This record gives sequence, structure tokens and C-alpha cells, in this order.
Amino acid sequence: MATTPEMAFEVETTGPCRKKVSVTIPSELVSEEFDKTYQNLIKTVPIEGFRPGKAPRGLIERRYGQQVALEVKQTLLDSAYEKALKDKELSPIDSPEVDNVDELAVEPKAELAFSFTLTVKPEFELPDLKGLEVKVPGADPSDEELDKALQEMRRTKATLRPIEGGKIESGDVVTLNVRGTHEEEELFAKDDLVYEVGTKFFGGMISEDIDAALEGKKAGDALEATTYAPPHEPNHPLAGMAAAVAGTVVEIKRPDLPKVDEEFAKSLDFDTVEELNETIHKDVTSRKEREREKLIENKALEQLIEKAEFELPAELIAKEVDELASRAAYSLQQEDKTEEEIAQKIAEIKAARKEESEQELRRFFVLDKIVEVERVLVTESEVRNAVAMIAAYNQQSPEEMYTNLRDSGRLGTLRNQLRETKAREKLRKKVSVTDE
Repeated sequence: MATTPEMAFEVETTGPCRKKVSVTIPSELVSEEFDKTYQNLIKTVPIEGFRPGKAPRGLIERRYGQQVALEVKQTLLDSAYEKALKDKELSPIDSPEVDNVDELAVEPKAELAFSFTLTVKPEFELPDLKGLEVKVPGADPSDEELDKALQEMRRTKATLRPIEGGKIESGDVVTLNVRGTHEEEELFAKDDLVYEVGTKFFGGMISEDIDAALEGKKAGDALEATTYAPPHEPNHPLAGMAAAVAGTVVEIKRPDLPKVDEEFAKSLDFDTVEELNETIHKDVTSRKEREREKLIENKALEQLIEKAEFELPAELIAKEVDELASRAAYSLQQEDKTEEEIAQKIAEIKAARKEESEQELRRFFVLDKIVEVERVLVTESEVRNAVAMIAAYNQQSPEEMYTNLRDSGRLGTLRNQLRETKAREKLRKKVSVTDE
């Protein structure tokens, strides 16, 4: 009994992280796919004058031949892609690029030959994790850190006292009337805006010079500063622009911190001052231990990146940099910048983003290699626990959140994040650590 020929693949390296896959699909497989598609059409498409499933194939071919050819072509391309990845053990990190896909013709009883190019993960050996040595500060809190934590708790119970005729100091809470403009266009106007001096978080925005602008001012004095959107909020109304702020100091209040005694401790649900101090010491130590663990991971990862030798997919980096530059160019055009100014700014953005992208990719590939070599697995139970935490934060049920993440395609992203976290933990536990 004759066996049906299989698809044939040839893989060649065309550049760093680039593979060209040449595919040959024998005519027998092409004909089988055409037969299968026509049979389904005959069964499902009603044809006037014929009972369901009884229309002659020739009639179906004349009416739907072009549509069937497109459907068969897409099915064969998808099947070849999946089989090539499996048979040749390829790990793509981007969508395939099929050569001349629009001109590619598929006909019954004819062999189909085409090629596609992939961007794949780099191939390299992971350096020995146990050979890494990092130095980091210890986690024991200093007296200054403990005192700072105590002062923050005192501020939660502080009373605000109006300052008549006095000057603004760090920690004061001031009320301002402000107006923000960008190139003479008013962006916002706010009265009675409350700001805590020293925080730099100014009415939902960031301002590096607001504290300097307020230093030594009294109620009624004018101020000038600059503000911009927080970097973690790309959809903020002020994203990508700076606002010049002009305003007036309306009122100054100074917090009177409570005395640290038994009454203060009880107001925070502690029985004694000693218990309060013990909790502060425990919390600060716990925070510093988490920071220390993250620092160990980052330093060890930096060493791995330096030791691991591999080339990066230039096309992927260029694509990301070009997309960012395109968005930036549009924003700059809206600001009526000259072509020379735009070109200079875009060049700066591209250079900076290229370096950032390269570091991000190297970090990603090294962590992915740790996952592969150390056989890091994420269980369904771990995914469910993470979903439950996200659900609690968003005040949703775990089942509802799981469904939302799954339907939006973000469940895979969450799983990858958990896998990366476990890879970092694996790295941290294997490196040699000494205290600075």
C-alpha cells in the first residue's frame, strides 16, 4: 500500500537569529486538501435544483473555485508552518514572513513550493550559574531608616496647623491656585490644589522643580515651575509634553506630629511603644530583604548577559525602534517643530531606544535560557493563585478575572511573567552572595 508523501523542509541561516525555511508540499497533499474543502462545501452550501450534498462538484468548482483556492492556500501555509516548527525544532519570536505570498498560486494536482523567513531565539550556551558572585548591601535597617518609617507613621496621625506669615518648609502642606500652559495654550487651571512639599507628585503630575519654586515662599507669593506626566502613564493627557506652571500660594499648613507614647501606639492598634518599634523594624527589614533579593537577581543577570555570547535579531530591534520613532515624529509635528528639530530629536530617540531594546532582549533571552536549562515550570495552581491576587486587587471574582484574562489573550502573558519570576529566583538561589 503506497504512502502519501510528506512535506519537505530545508532550513538555512540568513543572518543573526534569522532562518529561511523552504517548503515543498507534494501534489498529493494539495489535492487532498482541495478534495476535503470541496466535500465540505457540497455538504453545507445549498444549490438550487439539488438536494443537500448532491450538487455536482464541477458546478461547485465553477462557482467557488477562487474562494476554495484561497482557503486551501491558507490552510496549507498554516499546516506547513506548524509542522516546520515541530520537525525542525524552531523557536520563533515574531510572525513569519512568507515570500511573495500574494502571487503564490495553489492548484489541484500541482506541487506547492514556497519559503518563509523567521526571527528565532539566539542559540547560545548558558554560563554556569554557580560560578557567579555578587556583592550587595545587607538587609539590616539603619537607625535613619527606622526613624524615617516612624516619622511616616506619625504623619498619618498628624494635625495640620495653619502658618500665618511664615515661610514654606519641607513637609508642609500647601494650597495653590495654578495654571498650566504649553506653548501659550492653557492645559489646565486648578484652584485650591493641595500639595505636600517634598513629594514632587503635583496634582496627578510630576514636578522636579516645584519644591525649589516654593522654598521660602509665603501665602500670597507667586510661583513658577514645570510639570509633566508620570512616566508609567503613557495615556496621560500630558504625555509627551511639559507644562509651564504659574500660580499663587493660597495657604500654608504645617503638620504637628504626635508624641511617640502609649497613646500614639494604641491609635495604631499596638499595645505598647515597644511593640510598635518591633513591627517597624520587622517591616523595614522585610522591605530591605525584598530589595536585596531583587538587587542580587539584577546583578547576577548583568553578569550572565556579559558572559553569554550571542547576536541579537537586528530586524526585530529596528522594527520596534522605527515604531517608537514614528509615534514620536507625529507628536513633534503636532508641536509645530521644524523638520531639522524633528530629525535631530528622532535620531536621539532612536539611539537611546536601540540601546534599551538590545538590553531588554538580552535580558529576555538569558532568562528564557534559564527557564529552558533549569526546566522551570509554572503550574496551573500557581497561575490560579496569581489570578486570585489580581482579582482581589480589582475587586472581582477569581473566575471572572480568569475568564477576562483568557479571552483577552493576557493569560499567556501572566504565565510568562510567573515563569520569569521563577527563573530569577532560581538564579538568585544559585549565585554566591557576599555582603558589602
